[in-house]
Amino acid sequence: MSDSVTPEALHNIPIQIVVDGIEIAGEILFARFNDLSVVIHSPVSGFATGLHVPWFRYGFPQFALATQAGLTERGRREARWLLKELYDFSQGRRSGWGISRVNPDGRWTEIAKDF
Repeated sequence: MSDSVTPEALHNIPIQIVVDGIEIAGEILFARFNDLSVVIHSPVSGFATGLHVPWFRYGFPQFALATQAGLTERGRREARWLLKELYDFSQGRRSGWGISRVNPDGRWTEIAKDF
């Protein structure tokens, strides 16, 4: 059983997917029970997005993104999906997620809102 107590956030977890034969690499910057942030590193870089699970789903383990034991299957699946969204956005496709540009100092600036 998952619990909603993730004492410390998980950080800097590499992720990779393949889209149309192209290897896409990124990183989960931050993961907790109900929050996940992902950046893309290659073949493009400088874009980030995230996912938040509302508090009212806290009591339902199937919605957990991460637990004390690490990423859940849902967390891995959502991270891969967010990485694909970032890649698609970089290729000019509209995203259903808010997309941010990652500035050299690490700050995020929103450049596309979710619809």
